[in-house]
Amino acid sequence: MKNLKKGSAVATYPVIIFVSSICLIAIGIFLINSIFPFIWYQKLNSTAQKYMFVIEKFGYLTDTEKQNLLNELSTQGFNVNNIRITAPQTRKLYGELIELKIEYDYEHKNIIFANNRFNTLNNKINMVVSKNSYSKI
Repeated sequence: MKNLKKGSAVATYPVIIFVSSICLIAIGIFLINSIFPFIWYQKLNSTAQKYMFVIEKFGYLTDTEKQNLLNELSTQGFNVNNIRITAPQTRKLYGELIELKIEYDYEHKNIIFANNRFNTLNNKINMVVSKNSYSKI
């Protein structure tokens, strides 16, 4: 049997637990940071669905409704300067195809590897939500 010093486990277990805890915390932060773009996309998608009903009702996106859309996205935390909205500007007749397209440039903040020179991830994610329907007016 090997000749081991007594008490060596007392010194190594806390170090192993500390290192593994730090690794688990880093992995948790990375996973949570990776999920944020999906949450923002879902917010954008649900708002686009809501305003698609408005476009179906009026046949186009009125200026006041476009401003309401931008205000709602702003209250949800979106940067209004990074939003582009493409929607019909004139009234469409019954049965004509209408499309609402909202584009947003999400600035992804990479927490763990922020200053890593080998980081090749693009920090801007272009989110595009496109909804198609027919005019109901």
